[in-house]
Amino acid sequence: MKSNQQSKPLTQRTLFVMKRDRLESRINMYFQHTRDVASVIEYLIVVMLRDALSCSDFSFLCRDLVRDLFLNAEPSDLLRKYCAYFKDYFAAGSEWNQVKARLFSSQQEYDRFSKEACFYKNILNTPATRENANPDLNLRFVSVFKDAAGKKHTLTIQNANERRSGIEAIRMLKVLTTLNIFKTASGVKRFAEFVKLNRPGVKETLEEEEMYDELREESVQASAVEETEVKTVEIIVPQDFDVTSLNEAEVLALVRVGHPEVTSLENLQVLFVAEEPEESAEIQEPVLDPLLESPSPQLEPSDYSLVKDSSTIAVANPPEADSQKIKKPKLLTPKAAYVQSLIANRQTNTKKSSNKKNKKKGNNKKKKR
Repeated sequence: MKSNQQSKPLTQRTLFVMKRDRLESRINMYFQHTRDVASVIEYLIVVMLRDALSCSDFSFLCRDLVRDLFLNAEPSDLLRKYCAYFKDYFAAGSEWNQVKARLFSSQQEYDRFSKEACFYKNILNTPATRENANPDLNLRFVSVFKDAAGKKHTLTIQNANERRSGIEAIRMLKVLTTLNIFKTASGVKRFAEFVKLNRPGVKETLEEEEMYDELREESVQASAVEETEVKTVEIIVPQDFDVTSLNEAEVLALVRVGHPEVTSLENLQVLFVAEEPEESAEIQEPVLDPLLESPSPQLEPSDYSLVKDSSTIAVANPPEADSQKIKKPKLLTPKAAYVQSLIANRQTNTKKSSNKKNKKKGNNKKKKR
């Protein structure tokens, strides 16, 4: 009966409530009866979380067992995944290098497997004194998680460390979402998503609004880093210019004429816009009113004076020409002129290269003859 009890998996309550000596004994006995390396390693990571958030000391629990597993157990992906959490269990230098050499074929493989573990290990190792400023508050961390099915579950850690800020505690608690030992009765992962945290005692000691504002700000900053702004630059080129013949260096040279701060075409969209042809406007002769060109023979002599006066007015104020006039050529800005000169040089070089190729082909034909 006692053997069955010792081989029974440790519960959430056992790991977060049992005192150090009894908990260490339970984990050692469980491994002796089950040889369940995976569960033992995750149990000890949970204990690291408890050590970081409570005032009690649970550091280096089951040290001899951990050293034996990483130095002698059959290498596995699980040991590789969680190896970095236990780096401090080994002497720096040759001993730690021995562990890495057993589990990994290269430093690159270690980095790939240990990325997540190194991240959370640094968070759990955030320094803080275990002495509370107000020991009579009897504080505890009360956190809420969602399981893989969306149902909420509560986790309570007694003797909470008052020196830990809310944001520190939340970052540490999220390590539970990376573990698989806690399951519901139906086999669903129990801690799949963090929801919220409080630290009640005689009074609430976490500034909840400020705490979650900081988390939201971090989330916004992270998403802003991920989104990369793409800038668009337009370059006007002649209609017959083949933009596909430009290489990357030539495109960058054209862009830098108007945007000297640009050093790369990365995150830059370059649009080549064909230059619009100038419309040629014809000068139209002014058309005089037919009545003013010559007086009608049917007009009375008295009316001639009116016609004369009207003609005088017409000459003094001749009709305006058509609104369309010959457009003067536009004066290019220095930047636009420089762009045009680069394009013109590119076209000239292309023509010269083409002529050389044609001449070479002609010479080859003559030789064959």
